[in-house]
Order: sequence, then structure tokens, then C-alpha cells
Amino acid sequence: MLAMFACTPFDSINTDPDNPTDLDPDLLLATVEFYPGAEWQEQNRYFIYPAGFMNQWSGAWSTVEYGGCGQKHSNYHERLWATYFPEGIRYTTDIIKRTKDDPEAVNICSMARVLKVLLGQRLTDYYGDIPWSEAGLGYYDNNLKPKYDTQESIYHDFLKELKEASAAFDESKPLSQHDFIYSGDVVRWRKFANTLRLRVAMRLVKVDPELSRSEAEAAIAAGIFDSTEDVAMVKFENIRNGSSGKGRGNAVANYLYGNNDANGSEIWLTSELVKELEDASDPRLLLYGEVFLNDASRTDITAQVRAQRSCYAGMCVQAQRYSYSQNTAYPSDNSPLTVSVGGKDLLLSLKETRLRPSHYITAFDSPYIYMSYAEGEFLAAEAAARGWSVEGTAKSHYDAAVRAAMDQWRLFGATIPVSQVNAYLAANPFQEASALKQINTQLWLLHFLDPLETWSNWRRSGYPVLIFHNYEPSKNQSNGTFPRRMMYPLEEQLKNHTNYAEAVQRMGGTDDWTTRVWWDKE
Repeated sequence: MLAMFACTPFDSINTDPDNPTDLDPDLLLATVEFYPGAEWQEQNRYFIYPAGFMNQWSGAWSTVEYGGCGQKHSNYHERLWATYFPEGIRYTTDIIKRTKDDPEAVNICSMARVLKVLLGQRLTDYYGDIPWSEAGLGYYDNNLKPKYDTQESIYHDFLKELKEASAAFDESKPLSQHDFIYSGDVVRWRKFANTLRLRVAMRLVKVDPELSRSEAEAAIAAGIFDSTEDVAMVKFENIRNGSSGKGRGNAVANYLYGNNDANGSEIWLTSELVKELEDASDPRLLLYGEVFLNDASRTDITAQVRAQRSCYAGMCVQAQRYSYSQNTAYPSDNSPLTVSVGGKDLLLSLKETRLRPSHYITAFDSPYIYMSYAEGEFLAAEAAARGWSVEGTAKSHYDAAVRAAMDQWRLFGATIPVSQVNAYLAANPFQEASALKQINTQLWLLHFLDPLETWSNWRRSGYPVLIFHNYEPSKNQSNGTFPRRMMYPLEEQLKNHTNYAEAVQRMGGTDDWTTRVWWDKE
């Protein structure tokens, strides 16, 4: 036996061939792109915080009980932290570390830099000061207690990273073979970096308006998205995910579809969202929501219900209310209804007559969108409306943004005729006097599947004007108003207490969700 194994290296015997320790950075990059939109339970958390208090979605018990009522739940607060740091931030940091000195890997490295900023912005906007300069380096320097950087310094680093990454992309160098977003197309990656830089710059309009202006102008001049083909998204498979763990279908769609067929979707569109669409005769209204039966084919009964209600907004749950709650804004629309389907009369309960997510946005193979052409144009419109040096007028960018927002629905399998888009713009023309309100209300509508960006842009802009209804003040733990950030994980208080305490002290002395982050100024 000794003779048989005498020439076999011990390390090879003691190494599991199915558990590699050195993953191809390109494959790791694909993992980073895939995971944020892949888990049903993770999206569930974001449709509680912050969607529950952004007045677009309601009805689901946890969305109302915690988000709508403003009750604290440590597991919901910490979800983004507990997911993004050990996966996205650690992985992108590793990719950058291993490729930054390899000229042939410049495109992989640049893609990782863009993705790290994309995910890092979500984290810092959610919590405020976070570990950044030392984050994700534990495997390299054994620092398991990274310091918290100020949000101001983090944002300066975002702008630097995106500027450098955009300039570094090189068509003559090897391209990614596993890129889910653009299949390695560095021209579109460059536009993604520039458009994300514009988003980052616009966050700073209140706290550092001069830096916001100069960076927004530079980002636009460098070349942002210019068509729907540029949308940064991951296309998932038509597969239903389980209620826990990552799956191959779009997790937002899976969550909105519902995990129990007998109940159907268990979250509803709000009157506030639908009224905004209905008052403007927006052709997207019935792409956002439908009324359907909880049968195997989810039979659409929207038209039958609408015939018995006063308006579409009356077919909705009020913001921050339960699915079964009376809608006090539309008192005549609160009764059960009878509809005829297949020759049979069916008596529907009140909640069964209300608008829920449409079949377009609950399709498991629908795209998970990180950033869209429409968003870039809306932000460019705002820059122009503020009088900044931007090619084109605020109106030309606004009109292009609305058209892009309508055209984007073809990614979900729906087509809005150009004639309807033209009619919408004619009936709802750009108004210079109310430009910021108009632009950011459109962004509120655009981001309705992305509660994280909805909340951040609302805090940045203040539009649309939303009400925290505080229907149950005895339950409320947010001083009867909108939360402005999420609280740090309890684990940080125990395992990284010194750095945690220092960050809390910088941010006002209390780790509470009514504290504003650095860029969120009144």
C-alpha cells in the first residue's frame, strides 16, 4: 500500500474536486448578475420594506403590518445587508482583486467595478454609512471587522469607479463569455457605467449640488443609454421558483404571482398608483394590473368587474391597507360582486374584485431590470430642467423618456401602439413650471417593480407627494411618518461593535429608521 501511494501528492488526495477554491472570475461575474433577482423570499422582504410605505403596493398582510403600519422587524431590516455583503460585494471585490493587474482581463474587471457600485449604492442608500473600503477583503487580509466609511466618501468612490471603468472598457481585449446582461458587449457596458454614474450624481442634488451638476453633465456627455436595447437586465427562464432559495425564474415575478395557487397573487395595486395612471389615461394601466380568478388559468375578469365599479382606482386597495379593508375614497365600490364565467355565476369577495399584478409582470421569464433607458432619459430631463449644460431640452429628454417607458413593455411581451403614446404625450405635455414633480412622478411609476430605487428616488426628490397614513398609531414605530433608512443588523452590534458604534454616532447617535442618510436633506 505504501508503494502504491508513495508518488501520489497528499494534497490531491485531500482535495474535493467538486468544491473548487479558485473560480473563473468570468463565471463569478455571472453569479453576481444573477443572484439579486433570483430569490422569492428576498423580494418578499423588499415588498415589505420599503414597498409597504411607498404607496404602490398593499394588501399583503406583512406589507401592511410592517411597512404600512411602520413596525420594526429586525429580519426585514437586515435582509439586504445579509445578502449583498457576503455575495455581491465579496464576489465583485474578489474579481477586481484578481483581475486588476491583468491587461487581458480589463473588461471583466471593469464589469465587476460597475456591478460593485450598482450593489453598493443600494446598500448605502438603504443603511447610510457602511463598510466599503475594507468590505469583502476578509479572505485576503483576515479583517473580519471592517470599518464603516462615510456615505459621502462612498459616493465619491462610486463616481471615481464608474468614470474609470467606463474609460477602461476595451473592445480589442477578451470579452466576457458568461455575461447575462449584455453578452460581453463592452459598448453597452460603457453606456451602463455612464448611466449609473448619472443616477449616482443625481442623488447628490440636495447635499452637494455643484458636484451633482458637474458629474451629471460629464456622465451624459460620455454617453448614456440611447435605446431600449441598452436596458441593463437579466432575462430569467420560464420556471416557477420555490418559496425559499434561489431559482431560475424571475423572483419578483414569482413573488407577485404568489406561492399558493388557491390564493393567487397576495399583493394588490393601490388606489394612489392606479389613480395616477387612470387620471392621465395612461395606456400602461392594464399592463400593471388585472382582476382575475384564482383558477388554474387565472381567468381575466377585469372588464366584468370594471363594468360594475365607478373607476379603476375604486377597484384597488388603499395604500397601507389590507386586502379586505374598505376603500373609504370610493365608498360605492366596496361590495362583493357576481360575475359570469363560462355560463356560471360566481360570487366574488371584495378582495377578489381588486386589481392585482398583471400576467405580464408575473411571467416567470420576465426580465429583472437593473437600470433602463427610460430612467436615464428622465434623469437627463431633470438635469436639463435644472439649467445644467446638457445636449437637448428638458422636454425632448422627457418625451424620449416617456416613449422609452412605454416601449419597455415589449420586454414583458406587451406592445403599446405609437398612436397611444402620442395621444398620452399630447394629453399630458411636459410642463416646465412643474418639471421636477412631473419627472419624478414618472420615475415613481417606472420603478414600481423596484421598491429599493422607488424609495431612494422619492427621498432624493420628494416626488410624488405621498402620505404616510398611520392608520394604526398604536402599532407605529416610525413617529407616524415615512422611515428614511433601515437599521443595521443586530449581528453588527455584537461582532463589529466598535465600528458600528462609530457609524451610529456620526449619523446622529441613534440607530433608528427615522434618521436621514447623508444625501437625504430636507
